[in-house]
Amino acid sequence: MNFQIIRTLTENTINKEFRSKAITFIFIFTFIVITLIKILLDFINTNFNISGGSIGGEGFFIIFLGLSSISSITSILLGLNCVSSDFASSSISQILSFPIRRVEYLISRILGAWIISLVLFIISIIYSIVLFSLYTPGTLEFGGLFVAIISMSANMLTLATLAALSSLYMPKMYAFIFLFIFRVFLSSVNTSFMSSGGQELFANLSIFKVIRLIFYFFFPRVQIMDSYAKSFLGGSDIGVNFFTFYAHYGVTYILLFALLAFIFSRRDI
Repeated sequence: MNFQIIRTLTENTINKEFRSKAITFIFIFTFIVITLIKILLDFINTNFNISGGSIGGEGFFIIFLGLSSISSITSILLGLNCVSSDFASSSISQILSFPIRRVEYLISRILGAWIISLVLFIISIIYSIVLFSLYTPGTLEFGGLFVAIISMSANMLTLATLAALSSLYMPKMYAFIFLFIFRVFLSSVNTSFMSSGGQELFANLSIFKVIRLIFYFFFPRVQIMDSYAKSFLGGSDIGVNFFTFYAHYGVTYILLFALLAFIFSRRDI
């Protein structure tokens, strides 16, 4: 593994994607949404005497949920574009003609897409904190926010990887719709099995339930990542389950990336 090549190609990915008009639009749109939500919360607080607009209250929690959704969409869009754009421009064969392994190429493209998504997310969070701090009283638990950002960053990495995998087989629009449906499916699987014990998981097995269990055990649990992010932002403590979950996430993400690398290695360039 040549880390110098990965670094160079990651920087190339970031430079390439930052020139995208879609990223500029999402960036501006995100700031407008944050500002409008803040104005709405202040209006509700002033007229109905509800204190949800404070930085440590429900107001910032609402902002975080909105930013999480926007960042998920951003990760998918960047993941769809980071590999497929090289095929569309016919530059993929040129890139791989250099001493670059395909797995290094994939790591660089996905890493670059993920870094952009994460940077935009963090900038939006900082803007929200500044906006809330200037005009409303209250304090924010930065420890919980930090862990929540880690949870969301893992979610974004998963979505970018799934998007890159989907882009190898589908046009961007169809891939985006597919990923949205697949995301809902994974969320329903995670939600239905998350509180089940061992005996409940394997009781009354059917073909459909076996399929759902396969996705539950062998795919990153995106819905549970969202749940952890929300609970940590709300002040929950880090327990043993947190470390167990992220150990599972690490293993399943490696499996997901290995699947992408295997498929990409078999593709004719």
